[in-house]
Amino acid sequence: MVCKINPSLNYIITEIKSKIDILTVVEESNLHLSKRGRNYMGLCPFHNEKTASFSVNPQKNIFKCFGCGISGDQINLYARLHDIDNGQAIYQLSQRIGLTGKRLTKQQKVVISEQQEDRKLEKKFEKEYTQLFNYLCNLQNSMKAKAKKYKEMNHLEKDSLLIHYYHEKAYHEYLLDGLLAGLLEEIDFDQQIDFFELANGVVDNWKNLLKNQKLKGFENVELISY
Repeated sequence: MVCKINPSLNYIITEIKSKIDILTVVEESNLHLSKRGRNYMGLCPFHNEKTASFSVNPQKNIFKCFGCGISGDQINLYARLHDIDNGQAIYQLSQRIGLTGKRLTKQQKVVISEQQEDRKLEKKFEKEYTQLFNYLCNLQNSMKAKAKKYKEMNHLEKDSLLIHYYHEKAYHEYLLDGLLAGLLEEIDFDQQIDFFELANGVVDNWKNLLKNQKLKGFENVELISY
């Protein structure tokens, strides 16, 4: 059975996130964070550590501890810092922005619907983005394994598939670096879109190429799974 979030609650959560950012929650706490690039780093308040591994991303309104693995958004952080559950955190924060006890208007219901559709599109993009990265990784690893099977250079040069790959190798590595930067949120969304479109074209070309080749040695490699 699929659990569905009540639209009213969904709207309240969205309003909280839009009006109370994660840095506000941090500033109201005893957390001491230092800015490092786009993120803020400091000692994790949820476990003992000597090296800072607690990271806050203000652009995404998320936090993560790379030591103990705890992560979440500003509501989760508020709840943990005040030792309450998420439901209590939502109630307290909704009171702060004056939403408690109010019914949804038609306009608010439209906003909820649009936000749900946006989340679906975002999840679809993230899935396809990851698939492109994995495809190019698999292709790279498979070509390296294939090249190792040749004992002499003149034998390798007779493999048109490998020659084609090595002609594009530098560009493939450039795309992999860009896609990885997107997965790690080191580049902005517009740059992620650029790398997505470039990688998508390369993957489509390789799908067609691999379908038209006699792929001896590729029988057990899932290169055309995307």
